[in-house]
Amino acid sequence: MLSVTGLSKSFNHRKILDNLSFQLKFGETAVFMGNNGAGKTTLLRIIARIMTPDKGEIIFENINILTSQPSSRKNILYIGHAPAMYASLSALENLKFALEIRKNKLAESKIIYQLEHFGLLEQANDPISFFSQGMLQRLKLTYAELSNWNLLLLDEPFSGLDKEGEEQMDLALSNWQKKGKSICLVLHNIVKAKIYGHKTFNLLDGKIYQS
Repeated sequence: MLSVTGLSKSFNHRKILDNLSFQLKFGETAVFMGNNGAGKTTLLRIIARIMTPDKGEIIFENINILTSQPSSRKNILYIGHAPAMYASLSALENLKFALEIRKNKLAESKIIYQLEHFGLLEQANDPISFFSQGMLQRLKLTYAELSNWNLLLLDEPFSGLDKEGEEQMDLALSNWQKKGKSICLVLHNIVKAKIYGHKTFNLLDGKIYQS
């Protein structure tokens, strides 16, 4: 489902990713670990086509997404550190807009149901500029639950969550895996990596090592 070959990326003549290659099968979760600055976020952003590599090939669902039309990435969902939503809009407005952009328009009742499920119903009509980091994480989790995707690129999903939020994230990840979804997951917690990772990769000095 995903094959990354010879991927390299440099910033200011410093090589962040150096000829990386790995494969992910349908239904697998790949966990990426490493120190801050190791290139984990850069890797996910390149796969999402938010960033361009210096060289390499990315085959997703039998198509080279680096050279093909944007439609080739319609089954990929990237959720990074930032919410990538509009601060002045409410949680409900942001979800409606984001889902429409992905041509995944849903009835408002379904969106409300998931906002309630993730503990955001009371804040559904509040501008997200007032949201805490944990609330933004829950909002991103709601978006992932509502969206159609075959590959989820999820960067440090447990960051900023309280105990209840962490339990919700655990449940969502488990459910997605049971449904046979494929996930690329950046984590710092080795315990979580062992729970969710079918494959665990460590990034060090631009290289990738499977553990």
